[in-house]
Amino acid sequence: MEQTEGFKDWLFRYQYVYRLRRTEKSKKRFLAALVTDIAKMREDVRVIEYNQQKKYAARNVYVGNIKQADRVICTFYDTPPESFGSYQLFDRKDQAKKTTRFILASTIVAILLGIIGTLIYMRLSPNSFQLNSIGTFGIVAIYAAYFALLGKVTKGLSNRKTLVRNTSSILAMLKMIAENKQKNIAYAFLDEGSYGNKGLDELQDQVKNHCKIYYLDSVGASAPLHLIGESPNSSKINSNVDYQAADQKVSYLFSARKDQEHAGFYLNPADLKEKQLNMENIATVTSLFQ
Repeated sequence: MEQTEGFKDWLFRYQYVYRLRRTEKSKKRFLAALVTDIAKMREDVRVIEYNQQKKYAARNVYVGNIKQADRVICTFYDTPPESFGSYQLFDRKDQAKKTTRFILASTIVAILLGIIGTLIYMRLSPNSFQLNSIGTFGIVAIYAAYFALLGKVTKGLSNRKTLVRNTSSILAMLKMIAENKQKNIAYAFLDEGSYGNKGLDELQDQVKNHCKIYYLDSVGASAPLHLIGESPNSSKINSNVDYQAADQKVSYLFSARKDQEHAGFYLNPADLKEKQLNMENIATVTSLFQ
């Protein structure tokens, strides 16, 4: 699929400029850019807050009439912390376990580096301590930077390679918004989706009972497309999509490899670090809803 100039602009900015969407500050920067881009195409875009805390609030972005739509296409926009190994779709416990292991290992390494650095300094530093010396100020600055970094490590380092998971799904939805003018379809960009379903739960509270929700995940990976649930257009289900019919309110459309042994789906580390989109998958996804 040939990329338009508008799509290339989205790809560059959301792959590099707004690739981190984990902290309150980084999410607000992303949402400002996203709403601005969508507002250029249509006016019915709004940001809603939920799970409001003293210093934090989760936010979903809705495009179209969520309460009256027959279909809602959605995806999560927040980015996950670093973790070990592959991404097992639909397995929250596995994701949490791998993330915890990475945080524990990186914290131990950071502490050991701090101890080694301190021992080296004690060995090389002069015996007399000069409070106002440039060297002392330098050491204080180094330790301040170290403990600031250690604080980030203990909370989990942000994953910086987010093109596949889940910028690719955001780009697919932007393309659909630009091309699909059906009034019975709405769109939702969900918060708190990389490690839970709070954003999706909030969306389900807003839609009507018979509304069909289609949840996109990592659709631009170099892996086969799968659809579990109800087909939005049976005439366009082809060999590019592995379709498993299921009677459920939320249908899942995603790119992944099949784990034959455990009957699951996964993306390996190489898939998650891809720097190029699978544009064939993007084109297939957007055509399903036309």
